[in-house]
Amino acid sequence: MLNINKVLDIAIENDASDVHLINGLKPIMRIARDLKAMEGEDILTETELYEAYDYFVRGNIFKDEIYKANKRLDTSYEYKDVRLRVNISSADDMPIFTLRIIKDTLPRFEELGVPDIVRRMTLQPQGLILVTGKTNSGKTTTLNALINELNETQNKKILTLEKPIEYKHKCKKSVIVQKEVGKGGDIENFRDGVKNSLREDCDILVIRRDKR
Repeated sequence: MLNINKVLDIAIENDASDVHLINGLKPIMRIARDLKAMEGEDILTETELYEAYDYFVRGNIFKDEIYKANKRLDTSYEYKDVRLRVNISSADDMPIFTLRIIKDTLPRFEELGVPDIVRRMTLQPQGLILVTGKTNSGKTTTLNALINELNETQNKKILTLEKPIEYKHKCKKSVIVQKEVGKGGDIENFRDGVKNSLREDCDILVIRRDKR
């Protein structure tokens, strides 16, 4: 029987960035870009993958409907104060999992190597900033570092629409409201979220969606 909690404990202890659960393989961690099978763990079976599905979906009807309709589900999960981005997809007609472990502390903006002009753009009274790039290029980290910079230095109301929410921000100088988009979330779609933001007296609107 697959012990998800044990797998997550091992991954966190080894400072892994991702965990892969795939039929016929041991749980695999990505550590400093290298893939490493978890020693002492058994090869995963189809039954255990469906147990993992039940573990992460937890009877949520909306999430179950999304996966069955699309053979793909992006969601978030919290384990021992560590947030996970959970991607469930399908291979050989059974679920497989990619678990991204979200660091509980954000790097300082200046540590990211992003030109300071990007930070200064956030000081403008209006405008549009696009954060784009390929998968695993640091888009989410950069965007949340910018939000954190605003939160620590400006007195604003920041509203985020995210699918799913990864970093959870605490209000500092700013007021931050984070909404998860999708069936069963805080708001069903981005269009309605943007429309309603006009009534929420926000100074800054952040839209984050993974296109996968």
